[in-house]
Amino acid sequence: MREAYSNRPAALADYVVILRRRKWIILVLPAIAAASAYAVSHTQSPLYRATAEILVNRSSIVSAVSGVTDPALGDPRRFLTTQASIARSPELASRVASAAGVQGLTAGEVLGASSITPRTDADLLDISISWANPADAARIANAYAREFTRYKTELDTQRINDALRTLKTRIKALQAQRETGSTSYSILVQEQSQLETIGTLLANNTSVLQPAAGGAKVRPRPVRSAILGGLLGAALGLGLAFLAEALDRRVRSESEIEETLGLPLIGRVPAPARHLRDANGLVMLAEPAGAHAESFRKLKTSIDFLNLDRGARTIMVTSALPREGKSTTIANLAVAFARGGRKVSLVDLDLRRPFLHSFFYRGEGRGIWDVVVGHDELAGALRSIALPAVTSADAPSSNGSRRRTSAALDGGGEASSILNFLPSGTIPSSGADGVGPMLENKQLDAVLADLAAQSDLVLVDAPPLLAVDDAMVLTTKVDAVVVVLHIGIPRPLLSELARQLDASRAPVLGFILTGVTEADGYGYGYGYGPYSYDVQTKAERSAKSV
Repeated sequence: MREAYSNRPAALADYVVILRRRKWIILVLPAIAAASAYAVSHTQSPLYRATAEILVNRSSIVSAVSGVTDPALGDPRRFLTTQASIARSPELASRVASAAGVQGLTAGEVLGASSITPRTDADLLDISISWANPADAARIANAYAREFTRYKTELDTQRINDALRTLKTRIKALQAQRETGSTSYSILVQEQSQLETIGTLLANNTSVLQPAAGGAKVRPRPVRSAILGGLLGAALGLGLAFLAEALDRRVRSESEIEETLGLPLIGRVPAPARHLRDANGLVMLAEPAGAHAESFRKLKTSIDFLNLDRGARTIMVTSALPREGKSTTIANLAVAFARGGRKVSLVDLDLRRPFLHSFFYRGEGRGIWDVVVGHDELAGALRSIALPAVTSADAPSSNGSRRRTSAALDGGGEASSILNFLPSGTIPSSGADGVGPMLENKQLDAVLADLAAQSDLVLVDAPPLLAVDDAMVLTTKVDAVVVVLHIGIPRPLLSELARQLDASRAPVLGFILTGVTEADGYGYGYGYGPYSYDVQTKAERSAKSV
């Protein structure tokens, strides 16, 4: 078993692939978040915000008069933060509630509806009031600004006024003692004059610079809420997408499969169209000139190159699990080889769940089971499937091509090549118990040898490797093995598949990746866009050029 492969994205393209793979998470979450935010916003009651600006003078009158530096003025942020804290005083809130003229307003409501914000670039305080009525919001904001200037003046001049009262008392005492000519009296009068000057200046230290003119709508703002909700949902969606990718144990990279299995990638095959899946159709028959069919022609060429040195005549196609596209792939591949001029025999040895016959005809008949147990001869069980020639009418356009294919397989239309098909046969009701012994029957070796002798290539559809041990038994009877893997196989199963393939008796040519889409980083266009392949006759091209 090979060393585990790191699943961490290594390049921008890897992240793009992840985003495309998880696009529903990334798209749906922002849409849901935006719609929810929009709906919630509509249920909110209206709210308006009014803001008044207050200028706070940081110059120190005390320093100017006394010549003493005030250290509190050195840090403007600290100074304005202190003023904002003063503005949250309950006493001031009570004054605002009384002065605003809004009926029923309380100090608690004032504090709850207000916010004081110091400016970082100027000596300003913003007093904001959020209220249900825009006019009342402006009234409360303006009352708050006016009362704050008064309250601040009272705080700033309180000590000055106390000192003035004391001086006036002493001056009156000296006047009563008729000592107005004394030195003490002169000093007290001079100090009184200085304090009155300082008090007058401090009274104008705070002023309303810009009163609130009206209330701006804060909520509901559904468009803004939807945008913010969408952005939040987008961030959450991206996080969940990468989290889901990290927790996902499925293989999303062909490089990881190559590293784990130690095998080359033979080719990539996209998932068949829905109309083909519903009708059990093959793209090589329904749309042989389409881009999807071109992927099987490229697959045929890749297998030829890988098989040059080995010269394998009997190639078994298996998968890790059921429903990985094994039977569809081998059937299309057989048609591609047959149309390429090879004499091809297609054998259905998936005896527990035979399916190949549904691509070519309806009903049951004799097959390899009957030949091995001696109920029929190989020539009688082998069916010749006439393949219609590919023309410009087979360009991928829908129902007409499917009707033409059906007619050719039923014997109508012109056949350009023949595919020999050996179905599973009439397996008895208890056949599941006898599959193992039948696969080990020497007669099966003889049948496969006869087919190889009369064919250029024998393609064997085998059961999944991890489902039953039938495929491991068949590796002793074939010349080479090709594995079909669906993109997204769980990593533990991939590791177990590597262990099984290491024990294979036949060499493994490589693996085919099925179910590939554009989200996995692959395209199938040929100059005309994904899944389009322009097929024109010479006359059509000449007519268009004119």
